[in-house]
Amino acid sequence: MSTMLDMLGSFIIGGLLLIMILSYNTNFANMTLEDQFELSVQENMVLLVEEMDFNFRKIGYGVANPWLSIVNGDTSGITFRADVDNDGVIDVVNYQLSTTDAAIGTENPNDSILYSTLNGVTIGGTFGVTDFQVRYYDAGGNQVTDMTLVRYLEYEMTFESIMPVNSVYARSVWTGTVYPRNLF
Repeated sequence: MSTMLDMLGSFIIGGLLLIMILSYNTNFANMTLEDQFELSVQENMVLLVEEMDFNFRKIGYGVANPWLSIVNGDTSGITFRADVDNDGVIDVVNYQLSTTDAAIGTENPNDSILYSTLNGVTIGGTFGVTDFQVRYYDAGGNQVTDMTLVRYLEYEMTFESIMPVNSVYARSVWTGTVYPRNLF
């Protein structure tokens, strides 16, 4: 009888140990997937931020009257003139956030596409952007809506993964301030 109790106890302890190992393995796999999604979100964000910083710093470059270089600016987008590729031709650059309806094929209901266009041709669309805001400031640091007064701008982007892990989307937020040399 005592051997039966020993065997039963061994099975129970072995079963609990097996459940603990499987639980650990599942948690480890989920953490790895979360880390991969977070890394992917951050890498996408860095690539877009580098492109935008480069282009924003060129606002007004080569334009005869740089104070007229921001063609249109609102809280969710900007259109400006600059010779971004340094070829002597003034380009028109636009960044605009789409509605969530445009981001088909992603599981994230908050997902939008941040479109970038150069001279009317779409050159990129970045998935995973859930929020994009631009604020415009004059030389005194006052927020303005008159684009001829703009001397620097702030932009904020929120990125989320296109798929959730355990119903949570990996998220990263970037806030940048750009002082285009040609607007001073």
